[in-house]
Amino acid sequence: MWRYTHDDKVYDVEKTSAEGQATFMLLAEVQSRLEKMETEVTINQAASVALHQKMQEFLSDDAIAEDDETEE
Repeated sequence: MWRYTHDDKVYDVEKTSAEGQATFMLLAEVQSRLEKMETEVTINQAASVALHQKMQEFLSDDAIAEDDETEE
């Protein structure tokens, strides 16, 4: 049984119209995609932190840019 909660009421989606059920399935798919995207963002943020930490190994005073150099 699929359930949908709105305004503190729980609805049995199977008792809605075919269009209501299709809409619910689309909503479920979208929410699943959002959860996957949130997971991907978390993983990418962790990778960014790790790569920033790794980058520190390659920095030296010899690599400091002069004031007139532009950042690439």
